[in-house]
Amino acid sequence: MGLKQIARLMVVLAVAMCSIAAPASARDYLLEDRTCVGGGASVDEAFSIPTKALDCSAMRFANRSHFVRTHADVYSLPETASHEHVWQTDPASFDSMLVRFTYANGEQRLVDVDHQMAVRNWSPDTSFNIPVPDTGAKLIAIDTVIERPRTFNVAKAARLVSAEIARQEYYSRSLVFALVCGLLLVPFIFDFLFLRMLRSRFIAWHAGMTLGALGFVFFNSGLVFLLFPAMPLELRYQANTITLTFAVACAVMFVLEIAEEGVISEQIRNVLLALTAFMVGTRFAAMFDFEPWRVLVHNLHMMSLVPLGIAILVAIGVAFKRRSRAAIFLLVAFVPMAIGGIAALLLALSMVAAERAVTDFLLWSLVLLVLATSAAVGDRFMVLRVERDRANIHAIKMQRMALSDALTGVSNRRAFDSLGTIPEGQALIIADIDHFKAINDERGHLMGDAVLADTATRMRRVLVDYRGADIFRLGGEEFAVVVPCSDRISLREIAESLRRAVDGGKRRRADDLAAVTISIGGALGHGRNLHDVYADADGALYRAKQAGRNRVVIAGER
Repeated sequence: MGLKQIARLMVVLAVAMCSIAAPASARDYLLEDRTCVGGGASVDEAFSIPTKALDCSAMRFANRSHFVRTHADVYSLPETASHEHVWQTDPASFDSMLVRFTYANGEQRLVDVDHQMAVRNWSPDTSFNIPVPDTGAKLIAIDTVIERPRTFNVAKAARLVSAEIARQEYYSRSLVFALVCGLLLVPFIFDFLFLRMLRSRFIAWHAGMTLGALGFVFFNSGLVFLLFPAMPLELRYQANTITLTFAVACAVMFVLEIAEEGVISEQIRNVLLALTAFMVGTRFAAMFDFEPWRVLVHNLHMMSLVPLGIAILVAIGVAFKRRSRAAIFLLVAFVPMAIGGIAALLLALSMVAAERAVTDFLLWSLVLLVLATSAAVGDRFMVLRVERDRANIHAIKMQRMALSDALTGVSNRRAFDSLGTIPEGQALIIADIDHFKAINDERGHLMGDAVLADTATRMRRVLVDYRGADIFRLGGEEFAVVVPCSDRISLREIAESLRRAVDGGKRRRADDLAAVTISIGGALGHGRNLHDVYADADGALYRAKQAGRNRVVIAGER
């Protein structure tokens, strides 16, 4: 089955889930279809609007009056005479709320809802409970007056629920949300560990996206009130939308960073950044509670997610078409979230029912988003780690080549010059092959190269027992040795060992190799500058040559 068929199947399943119009149980009633809306300049004016004068059209919840009045006729609902019911809605943010319950015997009960009541009686899925007063009579209508609601959902999301179901949902769905928070916490911890090993921006953006998603679930579900029971309702509302905005912005940057270089064009990248900036801008504007844009800016912010989501899918699709490895993971991560977003938009437009099914689909799509992108992070991390290790190995090889003499395999003049000083407890030996020019002239440069390589090999064998010793070819037939040594007697012994190892008159050479000897000059370092120690050792070498060659002279000896 191809990706197109899978996407179509997921759309069908999502639409099927969202089209289930039946309530969760016989005692869980959505009131949206039974609710009409009006508005006024005061509580009394709003309550005094005749029921027949209220707006029952499809756009009724868009009422932006200072005081929004709702009326829900529940007379035809069964079992509403029982006192075991609660009224629920989305608290979001509001200034004040009055709920009036009307009974068949003409009695009315008024409940004044303040912010603390909404916090104390919180319920999972961004709602709170108000117990329906028990009068012994059948409940026939529920009216509310909401002062300055920040979103349409405060009036739209009302439902009448059995108190027993509400209690069951409180525990079961709280556990589900706690489980989701735990699932989201694990990738964040792994991101933190990955960042310690590989400083890469896509890991940081994924950590931000995961943290934002975790915060959104924590605030949106109401779990925040378990830890902070006195948290203001307005702060919870702001934190809810801010964490969502932060998660989406980080998701965009994560997509741009994890995709291989060149697979997402500059035009698409600029569009994504512009739409993200617009989304962040509308969220920032919503923080200022000005009356002219009280509800409008919130809706504009939510609507800004639509073109941004489309642009993300386009970017991922382009990356997939260009055979991006990361795009496979991104498709699995973002397509279900996009389907859930479409379903939520249709729900907001009252084109589908089954709000709980849509909420659950979005919740688990969010978990899939984080887990699938975590797999993308892990895959990309391994690829980059392998590439970095290969680059480091290559760099080490290149560095060794740059500091090594190709002919003899010992260190070169560049490595020697980088020493800077000869520390206390070390000494410098300068060795020069005697009459080397004659070898080149009489037996050719190939023989000369062979003599150089053989000389370096023989010197290296002597120095195996001296930990920290290093050999350098300074150029031509001249070698330098830095060796651990703290006195002239030991230095002379080491230098003599080198001279004897190379002395062609005492050692048989393979392949008819020309016999050579070396002259050596040595000097103790005493922590001095390299050039000063070299001058002393070179002067000693000069005296060794003047004295007849094939001998050792140590600077400072008499």
